[in-house]
This record gives sequence, C-alpha cells and structure tokens, in this order.
Amino acid sequence: MRPELPLTGAGQTLDATLELAPDLPGGLRDILVWDWGMATGRPARRIEVRAAPLPAPPPGRVQQTVTVMGTPVQVTALDDELWLDDTLHVSVGADHSVLTVGEETSQLLLAVAMTEAHRAAGWLPLHAALIGGAGGAVALLGDSGAGKSTACLRLHAAGHPVLAEDRAWLSPQGLVTGLDRGLRAFDDSVARFAPQWAADEDAPRDAKGKRILPLIQPGALPLRAALLLSDTPLPQGAARVSLAWSAAGLPLTRSARQAAAPMVQRLVRDVPWQGVTRATVLPEVAARLAEP
Repeated sequence: MRPELPLTGAGQTLDATLELAPDLPGGLRDILVWDWGMATGRPARRIEVRAAPLPAPPPGRVQQTVTVMGTPVQVTALDDELWLDDTLHVSVGADHSVLTVGEETSQLLLAVAMTEAHRAAGWLPLHAALIGGAGGAVALLGDSGAGKSTACLRLHAAGHPVLAEDRAWLSPQGLVTGLDRGLRAFDDSVARFAPQWAADEDAPRDAKGKRILPLIQPGALPLRAALLLSDTPLPQGAARVSLAWSAAGLPLTRSARQAAAPMVQRLVRDVPWQGVTRATVLPEVAARLAEP
C-alpha cells in the first residue's frame, strides 16, 4: 500500500535525474517514484526509463540464473547491457543509463536494473540498516533474521533516527543515504520495542501484514562505522572482504564491476568495523554516533 504521490515526467534518484516516459505500462511509474525517488544534491547524471520494443539479445549468448530476494531471474549480460527475463533491457553508463521496459516488467526486475544503473555510477548498495546522528550515520549489517529490524525499533525508541531498514547506499564521496520509505514490523514487535508507534493504526501494511512505519529521509551523511550484528566474531582479512561483497551484492555489468570493486575496498579499508550482538548494539551505536 502506497500513499498517493504526485507523479511527473522527471524526478531524482540519488544524484541522477529520473526521466520517466509518460506511457510506462501498469503501475511502473509510481513504483519507480516510491521505491527510488530520493535526492542527494544536485543531479549529475541521467536514468531514462522508456516503454519500447526490447532490442534482441546477442545470438548465442548464454543466459544465467540470478536469485534476487528468493526469486530466480534470467539474465543475459553483454558488457554494459542486460536483458532481464526477456521483459527489460538495461544499458548502463556512468553519466546516462537507459531502461527499456515491457508489459511484463515487474517491481523486482526494476530493482535489479536501477541498482545496476546506480552501481555503474559508483554508488555501492548495502543490505544494511542505517542509523543517523549529529553529522554522521552508522550502518548495521547482518544476515536475514539477525535482528536488524528489532534493533531499529529499539534504537528508534531510544531516540536514534532510523534512516533505512535495509536499503543503504554508499556514495563515491563516502556518504551514505537510505532509500527505504518505511520500517516494517509486526504489531507485537512495535508494541514491545517502540510503543510510541503502536497507536498509529492507520499505518500502511506490507503483504505479510507488517506495519510500514515512517522513516526520516536522510539526505547524505558521512559513514561513521559498519557494525555487524551477529553472535559470531567479526571476520578479518579476506573474510571481511567477502562479507562486504555479500552486503553489496554482485554487479552484473562491466562498468558496475569496475566501479564497485574500489568501493568495496574503501568500505573495508577506510570505515571502522565492529561486531555487535543484540545486547551490545544499542550502546555501540550510541557511542559511534557520539564521536566528534
């Protein structure tokens, strides 16, 4: 469920102008605005989304199956072009990316395409929660089920602004922002960990019945630390690099791979890392955000 949003032919997504053709099929326009509309300063590039016949994939090119959020997606890749389930074509570039959509293009395929377009421009996606403070933010990483959503509720109740639930982005300049519109939680978790939100019976819900609680739209902030929520020790060396790649996801196009590799290296090398548990996550976040 999404609130009504004013839809125009152009918006902004991170540092890119989002140019939407007026004849996009189905509800793709409002999906793109809702899921990807976030400005982080003056636009420096373009992402164009149009409805047109898809170019034919290269003959003899083998499809690969990529699992996205538990769903298999058939991908044909050639340099900086992607064909996704034969319903969406992507051509990415640092300054201009083009998405050509068909009648059967889904929200999931749009997410793959938009992520690849941002990656090619040097942005690194992170499957991480984002907690803000005065002049900076902390990224909270962890496997699904590790407790990030519950930690976010507890941090919100403690007065720490939650900026993203699991869609954080690291910019080429080392700043982070979030693309989540809301924090999803079941009623019992809200009542237990963030009772100030429990009275909002009109909050929209997702397909699983979770409340979608409003988050602050953060702009862009310096990344103070990466905290791994886990009961096991924080990995070191090559294992930490693998962890960073796991949080960022693997790029599919040549330009995205070339841009993502140094960003992962920067995340591992230049950002302080710390392991936390459910018991220590609140004081550790508070300490990191209190640093000058």
